[in-house]
Amino acid sequence: MGQSKLCLPWGESTILGHILQQWREAGATDLLVVHAPGEKTSVVLELDRLDFPQEQRIETLAPERDMMGSVVTAARHAGKFPSLSHLIIALGDQPHIHLETLRALLKACQQDQDRIVRVVFNGKPGHPLALPAHLLEKLSTTSSETLRDFIGLSSQEVCDLTCCDSGVLLDLDTPDEYAQGLRQVDQPLT
Repeated sequence: MGQSKLCLPWGESTILGHILQQWREAGATDLLVVHAPGEKTSVVLELDRLDFPQEQRIETLAPERDMMGSVVTAARHAGKFPSLSHLIIALGDQPHIHLETLRALLKACQQDQDRIVRVVFNGKPGHPLALPAHLLEKLSTTSSETLRDFIGLSSQEVCDLTCCDSGVLLDLDTPDEYAQGLRQVDQPLT
């Protein structure tokens, strides 16, 4: 992207600010942001600007593992939330997911606390992905390279939450995808 995509403008905030606000509006009570190491990274400065609590921020313990490093880090720190039923892995570059989808995911987690819950659009699994709390210890020490590998190794059943939100399959990795995402803001579910 050439710059920190989480700090790009989105609606009345930034991508990061929008995503955090969406999860709050959806009803998530415990949020944790895993970010790259560094005291004054652009993401840390944006979290400061958003007045996001210090105790809900954590530097990734394994930046060389890319996304999986962030996932393992989150799993290790999720114990701070004793009432946690699921750890929901939400990507930082999916601000276009509809609020209704997030609410449906949270409801599915409440109803099925022992299974992995994944969102599915047109038969394809996407993100966010919810992992039950009892898998977090195993996840925090996994050598799996991807979440897909981890889920494949788990004997845990998966609950597929079919949705009509194509945004669960999209992310913003290029300037063109960002521009396209901005054009789709507030479009009806497809």
